[in-house]
Amino acid sequence: MERRIDSGGGKRLAIPLHGLSFIGLAVVTSFFAYLWGSVSPNPAELLAPTLFWYAVSFLLLAYPLRGAFQYFLRYIGTAAGAGAFALYLIIHVFLYGFMLESILVSFFDRPFVSASTTVYVTTSVFAPPSVSNAVIGLWFNPWITLTIPPLLSDAISFYSLDIAVVIAILIVANIGRTRELGSVCSTTLKSRSLVVFPALGIALGASCCLSVPILVTVAAPSAVALSSSLWLYDATYFFFPPLAVVLLYLNLRSVDKITANAKLGAPAAAGGRP
Repeated sequence: MERRIDSGGGKRLAIPLHGLSFIGLAVVTSFFAYLWGSVSPNPAELLAPTLFWYAVSFLLLAYPLRGAFQYFLRYIGTAAGAGAFALYLIIHVFLYGFMLESILVSFFDRPFVSASTTVYVTTSVFAPPSVSNAVIGLWFNPWITLTIPPLLSDAISFYSLDIAVVIAILIVANIGRTRELGSVCSTTLKSRSLVVFPALGIALGASCCLSVPILVTVAAPSAVALSSSLWLYDATYFFFPPLAVVLLYLNLRSVDKITANAKLGAPAAAGGRP
């Protein structure tokens, strides 16, 4: 019995150590970017973000989002699940690519322009060498720039892609569980009123992440105040996706509780019939 307890404890300890060690390795690797200097793409700035965002995804899916990921694996095989996952991923990556492109243009004080359609990978070493600049490098590097003349320019980072996948996983899990709740309600409680609020929660969680980028994308070309406000892009790019993760996670927990109560109430309702 003692061996089983120790083994389980060791396994529980190994999971966070695995993720945290990769985060530490990513930060250390980011410092090696200064050895290669301004060469682009910088090998260290390609490897470090890969290690970092792998670790972040691993820790999220191993702990707070473990149940959501299991639901995702169950529902992604359905048409609704696969469609929602692909649609959200495309919209998110495009919109937040616009936000990142605006941030990078303001940061480097130069536009990403091309006379022809191009796709290229870029990295940047954030000087001087420091822990904060190494962490900044992990959030921005590398970015993939897509330019389609004369107007479209979009930049995709590991952060925007990683957080888009996490949100899409939560959306699929929420949709699957809400549909399951609707099935339970329709066959036992004869009411779909319990499905309304979870469905609204999914819409709120997804829309809060997409509505602001859409507004900025539409308004920026015609509003100098918005197009020159770097803080607005930063706040939208870094704040709204994690907020969507929290909202969708809380909504999924609520759907789980409602579904459990609905299933428990089913036998009682059936037994109370004359």
